[in-house]
Amino acid sequence: MRFCRSAVAPTSTPFPLLNGVALAVALALGSAQAQAVEPAPAGQAQAQLLRFDIPAQPLERAVLAYAEQAGVQVLFDSARLQDLTATAVAGQLTAREALQQLIGGAPVDFRFDGINQVTLTRRAEAADDALQLPAIMVEGHELTQRQQVYLEPSSVSVIDRAQLDRTPPKHAADMLEQSAGVYTAVSQQDPGLSVNVRGLQDYGRVNMNIDGMRQNYQQSGHQQRNGTLYIDSELLSGVEVSKGATSGMGGAGVIGGVAEFRTVDARDYLADGKEMGGRLRGTTGLGGLGNGTHFIGSGIFALGNERWDLLLAGSERNLGNYEPGSNGDIGEIRTLAGTANDATDRLKNSTVDFSASETRTYLSKLGLNLSPEQRLQLSYLRTEVSYDDANLMSVTDDALWDKLGSSDITSQNLALDYSYNPANPLIDLQGKLYVVDTRNEQNNLARGSSPAYQIEYHTRTYGLQAQNTSAFNIGQRGSIDLRYGLEAFQDKVTPDSDQPVESTAVTFPYVEGMTPAGERTMGSLFAELTFEHSDWLTASAGLRYDHYWLKGETGMTIRRFTPPASFTQEALLFDVDTEEGRFSPTFGLAVKPGLDWLQLFASYGKGWRPPAVTETLIYGRPHGGGGEWMYPNPYLKPERSSAWEVGANIFRQGLFTDNDTLGIKVSYFDTRIDDFTYMAINRQIPGFGTGPTLGTVAHVNDVTSTRFRGVEYQASYDSGTVYADFTYTHMIGKNEFCSRNAYLGGAERYGFVPGVGITSIPDDAANALISCGGVMGSAEHMPMDRGALVLGTRLLNRTLDVGTRIRFSEGYTESYAERDLEAIYPADWASYVAYDFFAGYQATLNTRVSLSLENAFDRAYLVPMGDVYAFTLSRGRTLMGTLEYQF
Repeated sequence: MRFCRSAVAPTSTPFPLLNGVALAVALALGSAQAQAVEPAPAGQAQAQLLRFDIPAQPLERAVLAYAEQAGVQVLFDSARLQDLTATAVAGQLTAREALQQLIGGAPVDFRFDGINQVTLTRRAEAADDALQLPAIMVEGHELTQRQQVYLEPSSVSVIDRAQLDRTPPKHAADMLEQSAGVYTAVSQQDPGLSVNVRGLQDYGRVNMNIDGMRQNYQQSGHQQRNGTLYIDSELLSGVEVSKGATSGMGGAGVIGGVAEFRTVDARDYLADGKEMGGRLRGTTGLGGLGNGTHFIGSGIFALGNERWDLLLAGSERNLGNYEPGSNGDIGEIRTLAGTANDATDRLKNSTVDFSASETRTYLSKLGLNLSPEQRLQLSYLRTEVSYDDANLMSVTDDALWDKLGSSDITSQNLALDYSYNPANPLIDLQGKLYVVDTRNEQNNLARGSSPAYQIEYHTRTYGLQAQNTSAFNIGQRGSIDLRYGLEAFQDKVTPDSDQPVESTAVTFPYVEGMTPAGERTMGSLFAELTFEHSDWLTASAGLRYDHYWLKGETGMTIRRFTPPASFTQEALLFDVDTEEGRFSPTFGLAVKPGLDWLQLFASYGKGWRPPAVTETLIYGRPHGGGGEWMYPNPYLKPERSSAWEVGANIFRQGLFTDNDTLGIKVSYFDTRIDDFTYMAINRQIPGFGTGPTLGTVAHVNDVTSTRFRGVEYQASYDSGTVYADFTYTHMIGKNEFCSRNAYLGGAERYGFVPGVGITSIPDDAANALISCGGVMGSAEHMPMDRGALVLGTRLLNRTLDVGTRIRFSEGYTESYAERDLEAIYPADWASYVAYDFFAGYQATLNTRVSLSLENAFDRAYLVPMGDVYAFTLSRGRTLMGTLEYQF
C-alpha cells in the first residue's frame, strides 16, 4: 500500500530554535493532514515495509520528508543539521533501514524511543560542539493498515491482528466476515477455507496464498469448494484481499482477486535493540458456554540481531462438536432429508455432529541480512488437520448427518525469499522460490454396496516470483514508479486409491477420476507504470501476458449402435496436451477534486483464467456408485473477464477532536466474464445416447455473458477513546447459465441410409441444442447482501477495550418455480442478525486478558454462502477467554 502526504515547509526565522518551533506549529495547524492516531504494536511499526522516495537534499529538509513517509515522530535540533546532506532513499524499506540510508555517512546518531518516535543527535566533533540545543519535534503520524485502505485508489480489504484478537476465529472463515465483497463457501464440518471475492471462487479465480505461496489444493466435493486453504489464524499477522484483475505480482490466471494470508515475522517481536522476544497465548471456552471450544493456543519465540533473526512458532486448535443457535427462523430445508425426517426444528436443538477437528501448525523462519541492502530468508510452514467427513442430511434414519469417513491433511510450505534494495531508486528487487505440498489421506467407510476404500488426494505446487520497482523523479511534473517482473507456478495433481475398478471400457477408479491426475503450468510477465503528480493525480497502466500448458489423460465410455440391432461400448480417450497465451491490460485513474480529504478513482482491467486440471479431465461417479457420472471436457475454453470499478475515498483527520480519524470507501464494481466455466447437469455425451439425463454432469462454458456486480461500503472512525467500523456488500442481479446440451458434439440417432438400412447417423438437432439452467456449484446463486458493524471504546488510559460486533445478512431465497429446476436444491438463506460482545484488558505491559461472547442471543443462522446441502448451522452462544503474554 502507498501513503504519501506533502510535508509542511518550515517558516524562516532569525534563530534556528525558533525556526524549529515554527515548524512544529505549522505542522500542528495542518491537522487535517497530520493528526496522531493510535500507534501500531511495538516492533511492528519499525519492521513494516514502507514506500520511500526522498531525493538527496539538505538533511534538515530530508528529515521532514522521512517523518511524513515513515509515519513517525522525529525529535531533532534543526540547527545541528543545517550543514549536513542526506543520501537519496527510494524503494520499499523498513523505517529503520530508510533512516540509516538517509543519514549515510553524516555524523548523526538516531534512537527509536518508542513505537513511533525517533530522536536524532549529532555527534560532537570538537569541544565547542558539546553544547546541545533542545530537540524540536517534527510529527509524522503513522496510519494503521486498515486506515491506509482509505488512501488506496482501489478496492482492498484488510484484516489486522487487533480484529482477529477481539473475537478469536474458530473456523478459518470467521476471519473474513467483516470484509466487504468477501465471502466464504464454508462448511462447518470441514475446517478448510475457500475464499469468494465478489461472487468468484474455485479453480484459481481467486489467488489464495500464504506469504505469496499459492494454495492450489483442490478435491472435488459438494458445494464446489474447489480450492481449499488450510491455515491457523493464531500465526497470522494479518490478511489482505485485493479485488479484481491486477497487473502486479500474484495476478497470473486470476480474475477475482488476491487473498494474501501473512504469517508472523521475527521482526514483529524484536524492537530496537531487543535480541529476544515472543508471545504466548491460550484461548478456551468458559463454563457451560464453551460450545466445543476446547483449546486454541500458540507460542512464538524470536531472537536475533542486526545480522540475522530466527522465529520458531507453533499452534494447536482443538474443537469439538458444537451447538447451533436455537432462536429464529432458518428457512426451509430443501434437501430430501429435510423433507423426510422433518429436520428443520430439530436442527436448532441438536449438536452439529462431525464438526470437531484438530489442527496443529508449525512455523519457522531464518533471516539473514547479507548487507544493509540484501536480505535472505528461509521459511517453513506445516499444518496438520484431522476431521470427520460428513454427508448431507440422512434420508434413511433419524440422524441429521451420515459419517462418510475421516480426513488427515498435511500441508507443507517451503520458501526462499531474497530482497535487494540499494541506495538506488532504480532497484528494489524481490524474489521468491517456493514449494507447497498438500495431501489428504482419506479413509472412506463402506456404504450400501460400495466397500470401504482409501484415497490420497495430493497437489504439489512449484512457484517462482521476481519483481523490481524503479522510481523516477521528474521534478515538478511528479514521479513515476515502474513495477515489473515475472511469476510462474506448476500444479501437479497425483491422486491414489485402492478402490476397485469397474470392468468398463474406461478403467479409471471413480474417486481418482473425480480429482484426476494432471499437470498445469502457468507463466506470466507483467509491468505496471504509475504516475503521480503533486498530491492530487494518480494514473496507472499495466500489461500482463499469461501462458499456460495443461497435460493429462482422460476418457469416457460411450455407446454405439451396430446394425441391425446391437449396441457396443467403447472407450473415447483423450490425451490432453494444450497451451495458450493472452495479453491482459489494466488502467487506473485517481484525482482529488480540490479537497485534500476526497479522492475519486476509477479502474478498468481484463483478466484471463485457463481451465484447471479437474475441470478438464474429471471422470467418475461423484458418490462412488449410483447413476450419476462426471464427464471430462478437454475442449474447455479459458475464461475472459472485463471489469471496471468506480469509487470514492474520504479520509479526514481532526474531524471532531484533535486526534480522530474518519475513513469512508464506497465502490461500484461490474465484472463480465465470457466463456465462464460452470458445472452443468443434463448433458449429453457422444455416441448413441438416450439424450440428456439428470445424472450426466460436466464442466461447460457459458455461451451467455456472466456478470457479477454490486456496491461495497466501508467506513471507519477512531478518536482513540471510541471507534467504529462498518462494512456492507450489496450484490445486484442474477445470472442465467446456458450451454450446449451435447457439449462435445458427436450425438447420434437412428437413421436410414440407402444401401445400408437403419443405422446410426449424426443427430444434428441434439448437437445444436442449447439449454439454460441445470447449474451446480458456487456460481449457482449470487452472493447475498451482508454487513458488519463494530462499536468500541477504550477506557482506563486505553488499557481496557470493550465493544460489540453486529453481523447481519438480508438473506437470499429462491423457489423451485423461480429456478425451474426441481432436481436442484434452490437456495434458502434466511435473514439474520447476530450480536457479539468483547472485552480486552492490558493488565500489565506484557499481559493481556480478553473475553468474547459470540452470538449472544443464540440466533440460529446459516452464514451467506454456507453449505445448503449439509445445512450445518453456525455456532450458537459461545463464551471464550484468552490470556496472552508478550515478552
